Amino acid sequence: MSEADFYDRLAADYDRMTRFEDRIEGEQKILAQWKIRYGFSSALDAACGTGMHAIILSRLGVRVAGADPSEGMLEQARRNAERANVAVDWANLPFAKLSRGFGNSSFDAVFCLGNSLPHLLTDEELKVALENFNAVLRPNGILVVQILNYARILTGRQRIVGINESGPVTFVRFYDFLDEKTIRFNILRITREQGKLTHRLQETFLRAYRMEDLRLPLEKSHFGSIETYGDLGFSVFETELSPNLVIVARAAR
Repeated sequence: MSEADFYDRLAADYDRMTRFEDRIEGEQKILAQWKIRYGFSSALDAACGTGMHAIILSRLGVRVAGADPSEGMLEQARRNAERANVAVDWANLPFAKLSRGFGNSSFDAVFCLGNSLPHLLTDEELKVALENFNAVLRPNGILVVQILNYARILTGRQRIVGINESGPVTFVRFYDFLDEKTIRFNILRITREQGKLTHRLQETFLRAYRMEDLRLPLEKSHFGSIETYGDLGFSVFETELSPNLVIVARAAR
């Protein structure tokens, strides 16, 4: 199953599984701090999913585009934006086609959040994505990447990622550790209706990127001034403790 197919199939459930409505105000407070710190006025939310962060950035007065390879996720994003009464330029594009869709030097910032980058399983896919990020950034624009802290995940090897209940539906997210670079990410959807249980299992593959896997590719793609944090709240990155690895890098071309 391709990444787009995986998320097309998940799109109808995604917001309740990830608690969209419960999280949006807290995420807005966080992104407001990013705008203050880095002073951007335009941004691309790459792999925008159902649009939470693109919608928030628009609320904050940023000119925003959102791109995602899954049309199903974008359909939900459009509905969410309409309810929020914000304007976002949506595009059905994977990382590898961002520069073709948006042209050169279009944005002050590119955000790649929510552990999206690990869907790139090969060095070549990563290279092409970073080149596209750079191409759509203005000189000295910032790339912000948020992924899970795979150094911690690979040390602890905890298989259960999360269990969420929403009405009659329970979502169980769990890992299969295949090797030191590859993880199978599974979502088990369990539904209880009229006293009966049904289930659906879907899976995709992730590459367990650590900072040492990303620094050189970033530099080769003409990014510099690299900063790292342990979450979007600018905490210090600690290899064994931080939940996330957040990278900020500037387009150096």
